[in-house]
Amino acid sequence: MDLIVLLVLIAIVIIVFRDSKCFIYCLGIIEIFFHAMNYIANHIGVAEISRVITKYIPSSILVIIDRYADGLLYDIFAWLFVFCFFVLDYYLIKYFFHRK
Repeated sequence: MDLIVLLVLIAIVIIVFRDSKCFIYCLGIIEIFFHAMNYIANHIGVAEISRVITKYIPSSILVIIDRYADGLLYDIFAWLFVFCFFVLDYYLIKYFFHRK
């Protein structure tokens, strides 16, 4: 189910914006959201909320990829994911140094 939600979110971004930069930003936003929710689940101190977050929200996009792919296919997707984050870093650094 989480793979379907992730793919639908990414497809909507691609269809609406039709730009690879938006895809990279969307991927980064989703990954940061997953990490923030995982941190909240681990440090909130309320067992019910932590249980709901850990049950319905994965800790990373790589966890989703790991659930549905294995072996060489996982390695390819993982390296593509890492490449996307290098591109995201490039865009963020470019924006940081070219802002006024």
